[in-house]
Amino acid sequence: MRTVQQLIGLPVFLQNGKKAGRIRDVGFDEFWQLSCIVLDSQVWFRRAVRIVRWADVMKCGGDAVIIASRQAIATIRARELLRSFHTGVVQLRELPVFTEDGQELGRVSDVYFPKTEGTQIIGYELTDGFLADVFEGRRKLLLPEGPEGVTLGEDAILVPASCERVLERDP
Repeated sequence: MRTVQQLIGLPVFLQNGKKAGRIRDVGFDEFWQLSCIVLDSQVWFRRAVRIVRWADVMKCGGDAVIIASRQAIATIRARELLRSFHTGVVQLRELPVFTEDGQELGRVSDVYFPKTEGTQIIGYELTDGFLADVFEGRRKLLLPEGPEGVTLGEDAILVPASCERVLERDP
C-alpha cells in the first residue's frame, strides 16, 4: 500500500531528467480516486496551481515521480481544485469519520491506496489528536469491501458500523 503522505514532497522529473517541481498535494475526482498531483511551483498570487493529471504520470516510485514532458503540466485556478488532501475546496485531511450509527472513529490523517492496482482509496489512517497518537498510536481503517457503503461527503465520511471492528492500532 502507498499513502498520500509518502507522495507529498517527492520530486517530479521530466523524462529527460529535468526537475519539474515537488508534489505539494494530490487531487481527487468526484469518486475520491486520485486524479492529479499538485506541484509546489509558484504561480502568480497563488490564485492558480500547477497540476499533473494522474494519467500523465509515467512512473511513481518510492523516491520520485516521472512525467513525459512539460506539456503534462497544466495550470488551473486554485478554486477549480475541488477535492484534495489538504489544499482544495474540500479537504480530506482532518475530515471526521463516523459510523452509520453515529459513532466518531477519528479524523483522517492519511489515506491508503494500492501501489499497483489503481488510485482508489482503500483505507484511512485516523487520529484522535496529538496526545492519543503519542500514547496509543494512530489507527488504520482498511476498507474490506473497498469503497462500497462508504459515503465521502464535504463535511464527514460515513462508514458502515461494521468498520469499527476492523480498526487496527499502529504500534
